Amino acid sequence: MINIRTIRKLQENDGLTLKAGHIITYKTGWQVADYGYELRTAEEAIVCVRKLGGNCGIWYSGGIYYVDHSIRVNTKREAMEIGRRCHQISILRWQGFKLVYC
Repeated sequence: MINIRTIRKLQENDGLTLKAGHIITYKTGWQVADYGYELRTAEEAIVCVRKLGGNCGIWYSGGIYYVDHSIRVNTKREAMEIGRRCHQISILRWQGFKLVYC
């Protein structure tokens, strides 16, 4: 399972996707969040990750850790529907690791 040292190592605009607490990447599909949290410390972030069962995305930007419950779906259409419904800014296309704005 991810530990606090890994979270503390995140640099500006770094992020990770976790499944059952382990860092994961996919070759295809789309990643989208349905809800999330903004946290000030790595300690708060690891508590949140554990609360979500390690099934989440985490990134660091501007002194804030963002921890989102996220899911992988197969199609852009489904990811966009979830993203828009849940007021997300973007979704991630695993192939090429590119963001697409909702």
